[in-house]
Order: sequence, then structure tokens, then C-alpha cells
Amino acid sequence: MKVLNDLLDYEGIKINQRNDMFNFSLDTVLLARFATLNTKIKNILDIGTNNAAIPLILSTLTSAPITGIELQKEAVQLAEENVALNHKIEQIKIIHNDINEYVKTNANVKYDLIVCNPPFFKVDGAKLNEKNKLLIPARHETDVTLEEIIFAAKKLVANRGYFAIIHRTTRLLEITALLIKYGFNIKRLQFIHPFVKSEANNVLIEARFQSGAGLIVEKPIIVHNKNYHYTEQVLKLFRK
Repeated sequence: MKVLNDLLDYEGIKINQRNDMFNFSLDTVLLARFATLNTKIKNILDIGTNNAAIPLILSTLTSAPITGIELQKEAVQLAEENVALNHKIEQIKIIHNDINEYVKTNANVKYDLIVCNPPFFKVDGAKLNEKNKLLIPARHETDVTLEEIIFAAKKLVANRGYFAIIHRTTRLLEITALLIKYGFNIKRLQFIHPFVKSEANNVLIEARFQSGAGLIVEKPIIVHNKNYHYTEQVLKLFRK
């Protein structure tokens, strides 16, 4: 079943989603708002764009051309519909491809900013939920691994370009090691806490390719107040 939703308060942006597929979430908004957007950002790549929610948010914040790459055919169809629905065809391009294959033939194409909201969980022989096969690759590394994503970012990012990702805090050390392995330095971190007294469960990471050291840890994001409603800090991110 397809559902049409308003994409928060972003200039009347609307998005088609399917109930049987991975839908945009708070993580989507947090990553889009966290990524560096300045006059040096001339083009952007979203790896695993799904229904193009991140490109659509970014399109309200920058005029830079945005490319979204997605492997799942059903998600590509939704992404293309959403780009057309919001009259963003001139700014957003959707590519149906495996990121590993795309790198092999497009390594000469360089992006100033690459963003990715990746699958959080390794497979590691775990029993996956077979009831909804469209959700599995969005949550588990069945189609692409974390290392493959970071390797792809290395191949496609411009010198001193930005790579922004959201992930589980439990994998932060692994992510740090992989970023260093492939020539990135982490420049900004922002931890995400479900409640003010909760431990952080997710983290926003921004790295730069072939850049010097120097890390900024941003003020943490507290998602919910004691009444289980979004905090004003989060609600502000829902508005342009």
C-alpha cells in the first residue's frame, strides 16, 4: 500500500512511501540536517537513497545537484516518483545500481559531499525476518557492508570532501578504524540520546577525505522529553 506524507515542514515537500518498505525516519532528518552544506559543496551523493527523502530535504537547503543511488527496484520507482512529484527533476537524479558496481565505472566522478544512512546490523549468521524481504537489506548488511560503503565513499569523494553517516554507537570504533584505513579523518561527532538520562544509541559522524586532524563533538541531541514527545531541539530540525 502506498501512502503520501508531508515531509515535515520542508517547503511543502511530499513523499510517497510503501507500508512494506523502509520509510524515512528521524534518522533521515538528523543526517540531512547534520551534513555540512556550504558554498564549496557543488554536488552531493546519497548512497542507498531509498525513496529519496534525504535528497528531497537537502534540496530545500542547497541548490547543488544531488544524486541518489539505490539498488532495490521498488525503492528506485518510489524515489523517481517523489522527485517528479516535488518538481525536483532538474536538481535530483536517481540511479538504479549497486554501489559496488557504480564505483567500478564511475570512479572519475567526484562528489563534494557524500551522505549515507546505512543498514545498521551485520548479518553474522543471524536469522533474518523473512516476512518482509524488502526491509531486510535496509536494516542488515545483506547487499552492502559498512566497509564497502566507506570504500565507495573514498573512491567517489573529492579531495578534502565530506562524508556524513549515521550509525549505532556500538559500531563507532569499527567505523573510526575503517575511516582511517580509507584516508578519512573524523571532523565532527554528534551523539543521539533517546532521553536526557539515556545512554546514546546512535551517532552522527562527519569525516573529510585527506584532511588534517581536529575533532569537534557537537552538543548531543536529546530526542524525547519526559512525556515521550519530541524535544524542541528535535522539532526545530523538522523545520527549515
